[in-house]
Amino acid sequence: MAQTKFDKQVEKDAESLMFGIGRILAGRDLDGMKRTDATFWHAGTRVLPKVEGKVRRRSYKPGWRRLSFRVALGAGVAESGYLATQDLDATMQTFQELWDNRETALAALEPGGIGAASVLTVGSAAYMVLTRERRELMREWVGPLHDALHQPLGYAEQTEPRRYLHIPKNFSDDDAEMRIDLSRRLGFSRDVVSDLITQKLALEGVTFSWHPEGRTPYVLVKKTRKPPAKALFKDPKTRELVVKAKESAPIIGFGAGGRIVSVDLDAESPHILVNASTGGGKSVTLRCIACQMLHHGSHVFVLDTKRISHPWARGISNVTYCADIADIHDQLIELGMEGRRRTRVADELGIDADPKAIGPRLLILLEEINATMKQLARYWEKARESGDPKVSRPSTRSTRSSTWAASCACTSSWSPSPRPPAPLGARRSASSSPPASWPATA
Repeated sequence: MAQTKFDKQVEKDAESLMFGIGRILAGRDLDGMKRTDATFWHAGTRVLPKVEGKVRRRSYKPGWRRLSFRVALGAGVAESGYLATQDLDATMQTFQELWDNRETALAALEPGGIGAASVLTVGSAAYMVLTRERRELMREWVGPLHDALHQPLGYAEQTEPRRYLHIPKNFSDDDAEMRIDLSRRLGFSRDVVSDLITQKLALEGVTFSWHPEGRTPYVLVKKTRKPPAKALFKDPKTRELVVKAKESAPIIGFGAGGRIVSVDLDAESPHILVNASTGGGKSVTLRCIACQMLHHGSHVFVLDTKRISHPWARGISNVTYCADIADIHDQLIELGMEGRRRTRVADELGIDADPKAIGPRLLILLEEINATMKQLARYWEKARESGDPKVSRPSTRSTRSSTWAASCACTSSWSPSPRPPAPLGARRSASSSPPASWPATA
C-alpha cells in the first residue's frame, strides 16, 4: 500500500525526533554536525577538517557535561510548569492581580531592579579587571601564536587557541613552563614548530621536551634560568661565598640559579684549560682564581708573553711575574726541578703525608700556551750550546714534568686558550674589579 504524503511527513518527523533525542542524550550538537574531536567523556582540542564558520565553545565540551546541563535545564522547566499548573485557578488569579496593579508592582520591583543592575555593573567591572591580563595574553601572544602554528600542526583555523596552547601569564620568567598539544598524526617538522614558538613568543634559552606517545601527544617548552650577568667581589653575598670556598676549589663564577661554578684542584683535576673567544674573560677568570689562591697562601707564577693580561700581578708578594721568553724559559726549568723535588719528598713521606709538609701550593698561569711554546722552541734553537740536542728542550720537558707531577706535588696549572670558544658555565667571570687588594681585604 502506497504511503500518503501525510504518512511520509509523520515518519520524517518521528525520525527527526528520535535523532534529536539521541543527540541530546549523546551530548552532541542538535543539528547533528560534529565540529570538534570531543567525545562523550573527553573534551575536544581541535576543530575537525572541512568545518566552516565559527565553532562555539560548547562544541569543545565533553558529551556528559552537555547532557548534564540539558537534563538540569529540562528538569527546571518541567518543575516550573508543574508548579504553575498544580492550581491553575490560583495561578491565573495571581497573574490577573499583578496586571490590574501593574503600576504598584513595577514600583515595588524598581529598587530590586536598580540593585540588580548595580550588582551586574560592579560584577562586569570586576570581571574586566580580573581578566585583563589573561585577555592581553590572548590578544598579544596566544592569538598570534595560533595564527602561526595551526597550519604546521594540522589544526583548523577555527580551533580555539586555548584548547591546545597552554601559555601561562608569566611565560617569559625563568623556569616558566608551557605546554602545546600536538596533532595525533605527528605530520609536522619539529624544527619548524620550535622556531615558530621561540619567534612568536620572543623566547631565548628554552628547552623542548617532545612527548609523541599516547593519545594526547604534546611538547613542553621550558625557559631555563639565566646566570647573572655579573658577580662582583664587593657584593656581600659573593664575598661570603668566596670566603667559605675550599682552598682547593676556588670559585670561578655563578651559574643559573646562583649555582657555584668551581673546579676542585685536589678531587677533580689539578690542570684547567679556560676556553673562550677574544674578550670572553679568560685572563679575568685566571686573575680571579689566582687572587683566591694567594689569599690561602699559595705561590703564583704568571708566565705572560703578552704583557697586558696580568699587570695586576707585578710587585705582589708570593707572585713571580715573567714576561720575557728567556725568563719564562728559566722559570719553567726551575718549576720542573721543584716538581721533581716535591715528588721525591712525597715518596719519602708516604701516601698519607700532609700536603703542607711538601710545600705551599704552586699555581702556574700560562698565557697563550701555543704561541709561548713556539717562542720557547725558537729561543732554545738560539740559546742552546754546542753538544745540546736539537730536539731536547729543557723548558718543554720541565713544563711536561711539572704538569705530570702536579697531583702529587701540590702544583696546578691554568692556561687560557682563544679557541675553540666555549662557555665556562657563568656568563661573565666572577671578578670585575682589580683584585690586587683582595688578599688584604678578604
